[in-house]
Amino acid sequence: MSKKAVSIYMAATCAISIITPGRFVCGIVVAVEICLLMLLGTLFRTLIEVLKLNKMKQPLILIFVVYLTSFYKRFVILFMPELGLQLGFIMFLPAISTFTTVFLMDEKKLSLINELTDNMPCSLLFSLYVLIISFIRDFLAFGTITLPGTNGFYEYIIFDTETVSAASFLATIPGALILSAILLSFYLFIEKKFHIILKAGIK
Repeated sequence: MSKKAVSIYMAATCAISIITPGRFVCGIVVAVEICLLMLLGTLFRTLIEVLKLNKMKQPLILIFVVYLTSFYKRFVILFMPELGLQLGFIMFLPAISTFTTVFLMDEKKLSLINELTDNMPCSLLFSLYVLIISFIRDFLAFGTITLPGTNGFYEYIIFDTETVSAASFLATIPGALILSAILLSFYLFIEKKFHIILKAGIK
């Protein structure tokens, strides 16, 4: 994945994490979707190249990503109807960001293994980012931890949010925006320090 694609993919992931409801179970659903789209989308692109359908590659990948997202959404609604309906159009945002940043902008010719090792780490990293934000918002804003279940999702009450009512601000979109900016700044700081260490030749 090119640096430009990574930057746009990061920005799209941050935006998705901000508008996603501040529940950990929502973060889990979106994080799994991000990884699933990247993995199966990469495999499908390789299949297109094997079948020599390169002239139709972009529309075929777009159709595949949209249908995969629709199938995944129906799967979520089947087991967690309330959550699936609550997420709504949000579940299609990872499909748009994945298609535009990876399968539309990135035209590098790599083997399947190299392409997976190039794309999946970014997908896993940004999925972790979504999980961290949703966990913090769920824990601090609602005083709960929500996890997926076979018949809906489970909510575990950790503490009464009335004792820390100020933290409920994180449940709002402005609160999520501030939290996302803090975590992103911390990530960029660590990444910069890591690059400095590499340039210095320190292992």
